[in-house]
Amino acid sequence: MTEQEILAYLERDKTLRIDMIEAIRRGGAKVLYAAPDAVVLMKMNRFCLIVSDTVEAGVRALAAVPSECRLFVAHNEASRDAVFQAYPNINHASACWQAYYPKTEPMPTMDVCEIKPFPMDQIPFLMSVYDPEGDPKRYEDRVKAGDVLAAYKDGELAGFIGFHGDGSGGMLEVLPKFRRLGIGSALEIALHNEALRRGWTPYGQIYTHNNASRRLQESLGMVISDGAIYWMYEE
Repeated sequence: MTEQEILAYLERDKTLRIDMIEAIRRGGAKVLYAAPDAVVLMKMNRFCLIVSDTVEAGVRALAAVPSECRLFVAHNEASRDAVFQAYPNINHASACWQAYYPKTEPMPTMDVCEIKPFPMDQIPFLMSVYDPEGDPKRYEDRVKAGDVLAAYKDGELAGFIGFHGDGSGGMLEVLPKFRRLGIGSALEIALHNEALRRGWTPYGQIYTHNNASRRLQESLGMVISDGAIYWMYEE
């Protein structure tokens, strides 16, 4: 299949498959398998994204996955069940909704805080709040690339947000003292506008139990998928 044909297949359910579409458009994915009934991509040489029309098509597609891959993102129940069948050791599947911004013009900004690039000297604090067991080098690289934004209220660091390594938006954290002031929405808008500035479609993922986050995304004009994707690995 050509890239155009792969994208046409993925766009049959654009909202649910937006991460796969963006991975191809941004040049961040390797196509491992593509057929009229299934597609498998590898991102960051670390994890695989799969969608298939049937369990059987998914199992067939997974035969193209390198043996070292043990993290999967399945984009419907059929591909989820295919991963479970092909990899009996995988026993965890976290369900998430996909959300993306359907427009190309920037979102209106909110004047509730000052938003700047995240400062390098605050990376230890960011990790202590968001990812205590993470790799400092990974966060240093993201901050240097301008992938993390900080919110300040009256000169004090109030929160942050950033792009994950796969290009999705996330890492949103508003410190307790500054919650319910609209800072989370302001950070989301700033990150989505940065994605648009880069020529990307802003998108992110929401755990299906996080209704507060879903309401926030909907309030910003994000389109939410009807179905779920599943992050799958051996726990």
